[in-house]
Amino acid sequence: MTYMKTGFRLWFDEIRNMRIKAKLFLLITITMAVSSSISLVGLQIAFSMYDQQIYEKSSQVLNLSSTLIENELNKVERLTFSIMSDEQIQQHLIVMNSAESDYIRIQSRAKLVDRLVQYINSETYISAADITDVKGNSYSSGNLTTLSPERRNLIQETSDRGAGSLGWVNPDAQDYSLIATRQIRSYDNLELKKLGSLVVHVNLDKMVNQYAREAVTREGELIIVSNGTLVYPRSVSMKSLISEDSPSGLAAKGFRIMEQDGEKYFVSHIHSDYLGWTYYNTLPFQKIFYNLTLMKNWMIAAFLISFFLLVGFGMAVARSVTRPIEGLISNMRGLQISDLENSELPTIPPISQQMDEVGLLQRTYRMMIVRIQELIKENYTKQLIIKETEFRSLQAQINPHFLYNTLESINWISKMNGQKQVSQMVESLGYLLRSSISLKQDMIPIEDELKLVQHYITIQKVRFEERLDFRLDVPEALRAHCIPKLTLQPLLENAIKYAVEVMLEPCVIQIIGREEGDSVLLIVEDNGPGIDEAYLEQILTGERQSKGTGIGLKNIDERIKLTFGDDFGIQVENRPDGGARITIRIPMTKRG
Repeated sequence: MTYMKTGFRLWFDEIRNMRIKAKLFLLITITMAVSSSISLVGLQIAFSMYDQQIYEKSSQVLNLSSTLIENELNKVERLTFSIMSDEQIQQHLIVMNSAESDYIRIQSRAKLVDRLVQYINSETYISAADITDVKGNSYSSGNLTTLSPERRNLIQETSDRGAGSLGWVNPDAQDYSLIATRQIRSYDNLELKKLGSLVVHVNLDKMVNQYAREAVTREGELIIVSNGTLVYPRSVSMKSLISEDSPSGLAAKGFRIMEQDGEKYFVSHIHSDYLGWTYYNTLPFQKIFYNLTLMKNWMIAAFLISFFLLVGFGMAVARSVTRPIEGLISNMRGLQISDLENSELPTIPPISQQMDEVGLLQRTYRMMIVRIQELIKENYTKQLIIKETEFRSLQAQINPHFLYNTLESINWISKMNGQKQVSQMVESLGYLLRSSISLKQDMIPIEDELKLVQHYITIQKVRFEERLDFRLDVPEALRAHCIPKLTLQPLLENAIKYAVEVMLEPCVIQIIGREEGDSVLLIVEDNGPGIDEAYLEQILTGERQSKGTGIGLKNIDERIKLTFGDDFGIQVENRPDGGARITIRIPMTKRG
């Protein structure tokens, strides 16, 4: 039992590990085999039921035929008894056997023949009748055939053996008449003295055609056999039926399929005890089973055609399923040993060709690879920006202590000489340098970023004096939120470069802060000439570098997106009443 379970488990594992095409082919084969087996079994059952129905029909036909024939033979028996017991016939025979006068004998003979004619004319299938007296004289009526001496002796022996009862002699090759014979015995005083013999010739063909032929199916043939002797018809093709004995070894009724000269026959039989005859009804097997055989052949052909069509269809479906999967597997294996960024994407068929689960899987996989590559490139670009920013910061750290000490010395000298404005510029410049080259913090509160901006404005106010009008409007509630360092100062630098420097009249630069939903908006705007749209588009796409050596707009936007996500960043536009407006959108977040 354990061995069987182990074998079944191994067989199940083997099937489970088969390829999808093999599984589908196996499924179709098993399904077709089971369905065809069921169909063939059903067809065989139908054949058996049809055989039974044919047998029942044939049995009814044979029973009817034998009953009709034997009823007529009973009439013949009663007719012979009537002739034998007829007083006139007996009296004429007595005269014929005893009278010496030829005249009396001739008269009795004529009367005997007339009386015999009256009997045989009542039955159409009696061809002739013959009465022989004890002296061997014959008195007949009808169409007598010439009988061979052997047949005459057989008839006489049958008559004598019956001793007054009816005897039957089957047809032979020379005389195809069924002979009914019996002795005629005297009834006077119950002497039972033999007066002669009666022979009645029965036309069996006429009897069968008149009373039994219509009961036999058109395709069938009625055969009557008696103890190995053919009774009806004169010749048959089924020689084996004639040679077989009375079917005592068989059932009294039954059917079987026999073969004769390469032809199959459906044969049903019934045995009669009256004369010991066996009645057969033979039906050509090919004729009665033609439709069933044709249907069976069509079913086999349809099964084979459908099997190959289903196998072909199944293989096509399996290929349509497995080919994209194999392509995905190949690409996945390639990704294990290759560069994801430079890997070749799987080919996606047109939407009209494949929209099933496998096609969706392939599309999803391709979209995933595309997205991963985009993320890799995006991350790579942002890393370059960070490296560039860090490199510039490192450049600014060249000997920082020397710069700080120098600025402190300048500030001390300015205070000693009463140069308050110079001292403010030096202090602001030192703060700017210290903040710009510090790498300790990437994110700082908006408050600290505004201090950096104010120191930067202090230096620029000395340069531009009343031409620069700086305004700051950021609520205290928003100043605790964090922002990437050096975000506002480069924007002010751009505003001074593109607005204050090109204007003769005073330029207003203002920073406005407000809350919008879950975001903080910091707006840097001026009333200068604005920004050319085409030039701005080139700067934002990276096609042209911004003037100067500062941090560009694209750099600021990418740093914000890198920090907070693609929903945040900067928006550059020209004001309706003149000037430029740059809006910074960052999420509400507080450090600490």
